[in-house]
Amino acid sequence: MSTVKFVFRGTVQGIGFRAHVKKKAVELGIKGWVKNNQDGSVSAVFSGDEEMISIMDGYCRKIPLAELSSVESMPADDANFDSFEIIRD
Repeated sequence: MSTVKFVFRGTVQGIGFRAHVKKKAVELGIKGWVKNNQDGSVSAVFSGDEEMISIMDGYCRKIPLAELSSVESMPADDANFDSFEIIRD
């Protein structure tokens, strides 16, 4: 079990990016969250099997209409997530 935080930069807001992320995360059994940031990026925390997180990373890089300029990933503190949520501000 791993927990990784990602920050996706580029054209990632206003194109359904978070909805795509949530649908795939639920499909893969990943728990955590995804949210828009004020700087136009999207942050996500994925918690689950390392292989599933790797699949999720690859999927996010190919979401339709998204044009990623960069992707940052860093280990995150393990948290006891019950599901995968879209955080709305």
